[in-house]
Formats: sequence, structure tokens, C-alpha cells
Amino acid sequence: MEETFADALRKARQSRGLSQEALAVRAGLSGQAIGLLERGVRRYPHLTTLDKLDLALELTAEERAHFRRLAARGTPTTPTGPETGGPAWTVTDQLPTTRASFTGRVEHLEELKEALTAGEVQVGATVVVTVRGMAGVGKTALAVEAADACRATYPDGILLVNLRGFGSGTPLSGVQVIGQLLRATGVPAESVPGDSADAIAALRTRLANRRVLLLLDNARDVAQVADLIPSASGSAVLITSRNTLTTLPARLHIQLEPMPATESVELLTQSAGSECLGDSADRIAELCGHLPLALSVAGAWLLRHPDTSAAELVRRLEDETRRLDLLGVDDLDVRASLALSINQLTSSPRPRDHEAAQTFTLLGLSAAQDFTPESTAALLETTPPKAGDLLEHLTDLHLLESHTPGRYHFHDLVRAYAHELAHQLPTEVGTAAIDRLLTFYLAVAWRSAALADPHAARTAWDGRPPAPDFPVFETSEQALTWLDSELSNYLAIIDRLTSLGTGDEAVAGMVVGLYSYFVKRGNLADWLPAIDRVVDGRIGRWTLAQLHADAAIALAELARYDESALRFGLAHDAFEAIGNLRGLSLTANNKARLLIRMDRHAEALPLAQQALATNIQLGNARAMGASHGTLAEIYTELGDWPAAEKSAAAAVDLSATAGSQGMAANFRIDGAWARARSGHPEDAIADLALALSELQQLGLRKNVCDAHWVLGMTYLRMIDFESGLEQAESALEIAVDVNDRRREAQIRVLLGELLSEIGERDEAVANLEFALTFYEQHHPGKASKAEALLQKVRNGTSA
Repeated sequence: MEETFADALRKARQSRGLSQEALAVRAGLSGQAIGLLERGVRRYPHLTTLDKLDLALELTAEERAHFRRLAARGTPTTPTGPETGGPAWTVTDQLPTTRASFTGRVEHLEELKEALTAGEVQVGATVVVTVRGMAGVGKTALAVEAADACRATYPDGILLVNLRGFGSGTPLSGVQVIGQLLRATGVPAESVPGDSADAIAALRTRLANRRVLLLLDNARDVAQVADLIPSASGSAVLITSRNTLTTLPARLHIQLEPMPATESVELLTQSAGSECLGDSADRIAELCGHLPLALSVAGAWLLRHPDTSAAELVRRLEDETRRLDLLGVDDLDVRASLALSINQLTSSPRPRDHEAAQTFTLLGLSAAQDFTPESTAALLETTPPKAGDLLEHLTDLHLLESHTPGRYHFHDLVRAYAHELAHQLPTEVGTAAIDRLLTFYLAVAWRSAALADPHAARTAWDGRPPAPDFPVFETSEQALTWLDSELSNYLAIIDRLTSLGTGDEAVAGMVVGLYSYFVKRGNLADWLPAIDRVVDGRIGRWTLAQLHADAAIALAELARYDESALRFGLAHDAFEAIGNLRGLSLTANNKARLLIRMDRHAEALPLAQQALATNIQLGNARAMGASHGTLAEIYTELGDWPAAEKSAAAAVDLSATAGSQGMAANFRIDGAWARARSGHPEDAIADLALALSELQQLGLRKNVCDAHWVLGMTYLRMIDFESGLEQAESALEIAVDVNDRRREAQIRVLLGELLSEIGERDEAVANLEFALTFYEQHHPGKASKAEALLQKVRNGTSA
């Protein structure tokens, strides 16, 4: 009788003079577990159990190998049940005998080995494991490596079949696959059934009571493999596919992603050699998208071109239009591998597959970083649910990736291939699709603008589209949140279309429509370059004037005051050339506000008065309110308190009448500050608290920041330093969060004064030093005041 694992364990334990309980303690197992193993109830222990027993018994190398052989083998290679009378069994190992050295994937490899060799892999249970991923990600290499590591578990053979699910020719039918499997086990060709049902029955009979590993590579879908899984067997099936097979019952489903950066560099180095790569390895790996196939090709390319440096390869790969040309050597070809997936869709009899292929190509037209059902619906001229279904289908085939629900993106190399296909579209088809996408993003930008400020002067742009059918926004914050997630797409589309010189006026109108978003979110680092990208295009004169005015506002927020003044001048000239009084009044008023920041109040006064006169002429209450608000600030700084309070009151009333609650709240702050400056700070607190509450409800964070700052300044005048600190810290939190260094500097000056008053001089100095550094770079006029204040604090005198 053949020795079993139970026999070997009992013999090893007894030879070492151990009881079952003593062995259990040494191994960290229960006494019951040892008893089950020695009685043969658990015939095939888990690998971790074997490791524990190995350490506890201090097995020799020979004993260790014997233990593992018995645990893995379980049953002899001849069936334990009645003989079927069929052909003699042929043990076949069809794994490649020559293959590249395997690199990385340690975690996934261990998962596969665990699933394929666990104690439950025994007669009566078939283990199914799937590995899915995009073309060239290394599915087959991982599966072969895992199968090789598990040879001992499957003494009746390892059978490998390429199902040709994605590739040249037609995918193998079930009868074809079963024929290959039966013949590999010794069944003569003439004995292989030609009928599908008979073939399935023959395979299951043939594999009954056998320990075989079937490696079904390159499966098309679940339907292709479902009938190939043995029933009531001790075998296992390892399936690889570009498709998502998660509807197939399996012990383990692995999603294989491109390699981590360190592993991809290791694979590249293994392919080409470290001396050949120099310091270009990281960049080449990045340009290959960390895709194993591409990395192998890049290494082969360098070996084939020994006189070409790795740095030169980097330069060539950085040109996306040539990247796939380079990533093809002999039978290793990234483009060809990707094409197989698309060809499979286009040759399919299913309409959904054809629609998915068309979607893939049209997405290649888009400059967007990622896609949503809404943006894709606009591109395809369909509904979001239909577009979402097609995006999911492409994701299932690993032609798209999705790491955030509802958002999809290309792998870099897949994007390059999609761009190639898109460029092959008829010109009229591509142009129409791009126009639809541009119209969608343009409409959403202007819907956001309308929700933020429906009466803004910029609504005079004559290209303003109607509200989009989707997405639907009820509030300004909903629109702003959507734009947060789409900003990178807007910027990419603006960049692409301006470089192509396509739709200049529409693209410029998109930037004009995004004004409210950029102002409210404070994203100036992106706003100004976007303006400068479109301002030189073939655009209308009003659009040009408005863009110059917007650029001036952005520059002022960045404390680039001289540049801001220049752009205001260009805006004034452009509006004057077309006789646009509303544009002229806005430009005059905003330039006056710039001069206030530059402490040039006397120069600001006539500009604000000029803007007010023009707005009175136009009869525009909202604009008159804005001009009165600017005058209130000027009069405050000039010390004309009565004029300041009168202008502020007029600004509040006019803005409220015009329905501009945010403007009214801001001007309430101006009036309160004038009152505080005139020697009545206690009277200002109530108005400031009211304005703060209104601005918080409206979600105007920068204005909320200003309200906290003015409250802090007012409490400083009231000698209420603790309340002042509370307000200043609230203001600072917002300024830092929105990355507004101008506001941060003025708040830190206030903090310096307040902290000095309560004896926290080190903290006061740190805040004042920050403000001084900023003002030295951006506002020399204020730098001298900050420096004087800093010197007082350092000298230990009251600020």
C-alpha cells in the first residue's frame, strides 16, 4: 500500500518522541488539527500548515520534499475509481520549455500559488482562477509562472491551450479545444467526438479523478470556457483573458495592472542591460506606460540599435505620434497587440461590439484626460445611459480603465492607438464629433456661469449656448463641484483646440464662461494661462476685450500689479474701439480697485467716479452699486468717513435691488470698516457679523475670508485681542486653503500685531516675516510698513 501523508506525519512525530499535543504546541496548531491529519481525514494540508510542521519537526530536506510530494499528490496518477476502459493516460506538461526570466508580480504570483495548491484542491473540488488585464500586461507570463510553481500539485499533467479569443483567426470552438485536450492525454484523434455535447461529456469523463491543471489562455468570454471546466474533479483551471470574466464562479479573480515603476525598470534592465540604459531607465519605463510588452520591446530595440543611446530612444518615444512605431520588434508589437482587441469587436456579429469599437475610435478624438457618460454621450450623439454602457463594455475588455466610479480613461499607449484610429476617420465625421464635444463643454461652462451670476455683463457674449440637457444642476455649488472634476479636461481641450486653430471663438467663449469658476475656486494658476492660450486666436473684438479684462483681474489677484494695469489698458482700448460703454465702466471700476491695492487712492478716485457716471448713463443699478462700493473703499483710505459711509450705503441698496446679494454683503463690510476707521468700531461689529453670515450662506469663500479679516482689524481697534485672533485665524485658514498669498500676507500682518499685543513675539515675528517677504516681491510700498512693524516687534515695543 502506498504511503499517505497521515502515515508520514505519524512516523515523523513518533521518531522525535512527540505526542500529538506536543507537536500541536510546537507548530502553533490545535491538537484536533494534528489528529485529523494523522487519521487521514485531512489528506491534503494547506501550504502554511506544511510550513509550520516543517519548523516544528525540523524536517530534513529529504523529509520536507517527501511531505510536500504526499500532500500535493493526494491520489495516485491512476484513477481511484473504476477503470473506464479508455485509452491509457498520458501525463503531459505543455508549459513552454524556454521563456524569459520572470520579473516582479510577487503578490499576484503568491495569490495564484495559494489558490492552486491550497488544501481544498482535492478530489471532488475543481478550482477555477482567472487573470484578466489589458493587452501586453503580462497575463500569460504570470499564469505560466504560477503553473510551473504548482507542478507537484498536478501530477497528471499541465495542459495549455491558446483559445485565440483575441487574435488572428476565429476563436477556438469548444469542440476544437476539447479535441486538443483529449488528444494531449492520449485519446486517439479518431476517438474524439465531433458533437459538442458528446465532447463535453468525454472531457469530463476523461478528467474524472485526475489531478490536472488546465491553462486556458486568451479566452474570449465566459461562454468560451464555461463548458471546459471539469466537474467533480481534483483538477484546476487557470484562465487568462482581456475580457472581464467575473461572472464565472471562481476561487480567485485577479485584475492585472501595468507594473509598479520599480518593477518595470527592473524588467527593462533585464531586457536591455543597465549599462545600455544609463539614467534613462525611469523615463523609458514611464513612456512605455509600465506595460511589460512595451518594456520588452524597448529593451529589444536598444539591443538591436547598439549605436543609438537610451536618451535618443527617450526623445523619440516622447513623440506620441511615433511611439507605437518604435514599440514593435519582430513578433513583439504593441500596436498589433492592441489592434487584436479592436478587430475582435469589429468582426463580431453583435451590434454592441461594433458600437463599442466606434466609441473607442471617437474617444481618440478627444483631448480630455478622462471621460464620463455625459461627455461621451455628447461625443456620440446619444444618451448618457447608452454611453455609460459602452464605456463599461470597453472597460470590461480593458481598452479603458476606471478607478473612480463613472469616470474612464485610456492607458497612455492605448490612447496613442486610439488617436491613430481617430485620425483615419473621414474629416467630416471627426469634425462633427469634436464640435459636439466642444458644444457640450461650452454649454456646461455657461450654465455654471448663469447659476453663479445670471446678470453678469459677460452674458453679452453672442455665442452663449442654451443650457445643456445634461448634466442637470440646481445650484451654483453643484455646477462648481462638477467643474472641479472636469477642470483638467477643460484645460486639455483648450490647449488642443488652440494648437490646432480650431473653433477659436467658441474656445475663447469657454474661457470667458469659466470666469465665475476660476474666481470662486481661486484657481488662478490655471486661469491665466488659459486666457493667454486663446487671446491670440481669431476671435471677436468683444471677446478679446473681455479676455484682457479677465486677465487683468487674474494678475491683480496674483499681485502682479504692473502687468494687471497693462491688461486693463488693453481691455479699455478694445472696449472703446467697439463703443461698449458697459465694458468701459467695468474696466474703469476694476482698475480703480487695482490702484486701491497699490495704495494709489488719489489716482483711483477719478476712475471710480468715471465708472459711476457711465453706469448712471446706462441706468444699470448693479453696476452703479459696484462703483459706489469702490468709492466707499477709496473714501475710507482717504479719511473721508461721511463720504465712505454714504457710498457704502448706496452700494448696498443698489446691489440688493439688482438681486446681487453677494455684492451687497461685501459693500456692507466696506461701510462697517469705514465706521470702524472713523472711531466707532463697536458700531461696525453688527454689520460685519451680518455680512459674514450672508457670505457664508452664499459660499463665497474669499469674501468670507475678507469679512473675518475686517472683523479681526475691528477687534484690534477695540483692544479685544482674543476675538481679533479668532477672526484672523479663521481668515488665514481660508486664504491658505485657496492659495491666495495676497490675502494671506495682509492677514499675517494683522496676526503679527495681535500676537505682539498678547506677548507672543516669536509667533508675531514669524507672521510678519512672511508678509514682508511677499510684499518685497509684489508690493514694495507695503513692504516698508511691514518692515517697520516687524522692527518694532523685534525691539519688544508694542506694535
